[in-house]
Amino acid sequence: MNCETANLSDLVDYLHTIGYKPKKIRGEDHWYLSPLRQEKEASFKVNKNKNVWYDHGNARGGNVIDFVTEYYRCNLNEAL
Repeated sequence: MNCETANLSDLVDYLHTIGYKPKKIRGEDHWYLSPLRQEKEASFKVNKNKNVWYDHGNARGGNVIDFVTEYYRCNLNEAL
């Protein structure tokens, strides 16, 4: 798999696969409790249309590969 193919993977579906469900959905924005840290209010947003995420609690975001490298604390080759 290459970066282009990996980033076509649906991030909302991927989060569901690893056990995360949105706490709320507003239009294309799906809000989760952050899978990257502990929190009580959902501040991790995935825009389903753009297939990108942003964690408001730690001011980080990106695409599918960026999420996988953050979540698993791995490098690009390991993520792919």
